[in-house]
Amino acid sequence: MMWLYTVSHIILSLLVIQKINGISSPLQSYTSYRYSTELQRNVADLWWTVNETQQEITFELHIKTTGWIALGISPAGGMKGADIGLGWVDEGGQVRFQDRYANSSSPPVIDNTTTDWFALKGREQNGWTTIQFKRSLDTCDKMDVPIKSGTNTLIFAYGLVDPDMSQSDGLIYYHDNRRSSRIVPLQSYLNPSPEEKFCWS
Repeated sequence: MMWLYTVSHIILSLLVIQKINGISSPLQSYTSYRYSTELQRNVADLWWTVNETQQEITFELHIKTTGWIALGISPAGGMKGADIGLGWVDEGGQVRFQDRYANSSSPPVIDNTTTDWFALKGREQNGWTTIQFKRSLDTCDKMDVPIKSGTNTLIFAYGLVDPDMSQSDGLIYYHDNRRSSRIVPLQSYLNPSPEEKFCWS
């Protein structure tokens, strides 16, 4: 039974480490990431890693809900102009994910130019929804917001139920006050790209 004790001790240690690092989710992340942060205490956590070679970023979002969850890159801190990845786990356990764009504070619309947010994995467990997804740092899509070195404004929101797929593009029920924003340095400050090392007037 020693092996059982050892496994239990390792799992408990990982959970303790998560709490020390300010992570609320009781679910383990799918992989190890370079960065993580608690977006909202006991509600939402985010992990991410930037792949400089591929010029893409992988996120993993955990939110305490069994409805839809969303993460966006905002140019000014609000919904207007935000590039949003929205997903959920349906009744069959399948991950559904959409690339959306916010024209205003109304529900974000499907980005029909190109699809630039891609779901990798997802699950719904113990009242939490977890989705791992990725996108390019700069998609060259006019309806997307580039992720650059320095700080980026993230917005996140969630619903209590899945989108109504009987409606066009899936009706998203209003998130009410289940939303917030955070200013986060998604990339390292140490290695800005050459064109960002100088500010031209």
